Amino acid sequence: MATFYNQEFSFATTAKDLLAKYPLTYQKDGYYMLYPSGRTGPGQVVYCDMTTDGGGWMMIARSHPSTVNYNGQNWGWRGGPIGSIKDFSQAYQAGWLTYWDSMGQTFTEFIFGNRSNIYNNSWGPFIYKRGITYTDFINSDTQQGGSTSTLKSDTNVYGTTSFPGMQGAIGYPVTGTSNNIYYMRDCCGFSGYGGTATSMATVYCGANFYYAGPWCGGSTTDGSGNFQNGSYDSNGLRFGGTNQYMIMVR
Repeated sequence: MATFYNQEFSFATTAKDLLAKYPLTYQKDGYYMLYPSGRTGPGQVVYCDMTTDGGGWMMIARSHPSTVNYNGQNWGWRGGPIGSIKDFSQAYQAGWLTYWDSMGQTFTEFIFGNRSNIYNNSWGPFIYKRGITYTDFINSDTQQGGSTSTLKSDTNVYGTTSFPGMQGAIGYPVTGTSNNIYYMRDCCGFSGYGGTATSMATVYCGANFYYAGPWCGGSTTDGSGNFQNGSYDSNGLRFGGTNQYMIMVR
């Protein structure tokens, strides 16, 4: 049981379940105690986005540009817990497979996008959504497509609102995890592109098409910790964003 906004919420398993049981949590982003196994197991403190696209999103990964203390775990869809949700000095991973999948919990979509500030959980100028078939995705070491949409985009930083081609395919949860990566790329089988613990690894930055996605601006911050969405023009196109990202599931 946990207290948030002066209300008590008991034994919700996921952020989606929390929102369904307690609609008053809508638009109240923050830290919640969730219970992946219901009343029979321990709780996990997580960050929930209860606003974006209707809310009900639980953070499972947050990159950080510094060295990561993995504590024997792997980074990726099937990786274990890394860091702490309130510790902004390194990357964080909730450990979906350890705590939620093992209890029979699933998700059917996820969102990912730029971080805004190195000291908090706010979104940067881009958020993208992917739909998946959970059993096929989490257990099959293959490349998969899925539904895609753009939830947030700033063309002053990155010159298109289209879903980025570089993240047009996902998959390889086993191979990707053993290589410490949330596999995301355009095609062609497994390779080391996607979300690592320290950055979104991509190609095509500065090319004459927008496959790279808005990950080309590095991880420079200002005095307040805001990531600098360093835009630049190449081949007549506007590129930019940062390579720091978050992933949330619903």
